[in-house]
Amino acid sequence: MNLLQRASLFTFVLLLAWTTSARAQQAAGDADTPPPGSTVITSDELHSDQANHTSVFTGNVMVVGTSFNLTCDEMKVLFGKDGKVDHIIASGNVVINQPGRVTHSGQVDYYREDDKFVLTDSPVIVDNKNQISAPKITIYRANQTMLTEGKPTKVILINGGIGSSTPPAPLPDNK
Repeated sequence: MNLLQRASLFTFVLLLAWTTSARAQQAAGDADTPPPGSTVITSDELHSDQANHTSVFTGNVMVVGTSFNLTCDEMKVLFGKDGKVDHIIASGNVVINQPGRVTHSGQVDYYREDDKFVLTDSPVIVDNKNQISAPKITIYRANQTMLTEGKPTKVILINGGIGSSTPPAPLPDNK
């Protein structure tokens, strides 16, 4: 790892440590808020290992982004040699809230290279009251596609379908 990569990783770890301490400061009445577009991670503990390119957040983990909130028991972040996030593993009671959608799962993995999320351990996605569940759900962000694996895959559609807020068109008359 060259000096620039180490500095980038060190800066990220410092940022993560700062965001963890931000929760304690806010509880003490500090009114400072992060700038718009920031992602804030809070947890009971953070263990960072620069030599192995990992950071592990444990206990009451909460990630607040611009368009989502994630809570879980533990989150492990694996960095590449370039200092960028390669893989994130959120485990234990994972809940992701987005506008109009909530996801529950035992584990969620994010892979930067494929820009995909893999949900396992009883994942359920509720989208505008519609619901999908399967043993494994993979979501590819770039092309907005989803794949389920394992039996059973169950889809419950209410008022038109997943992501839809309009009622379905009437079925044709089969006379």
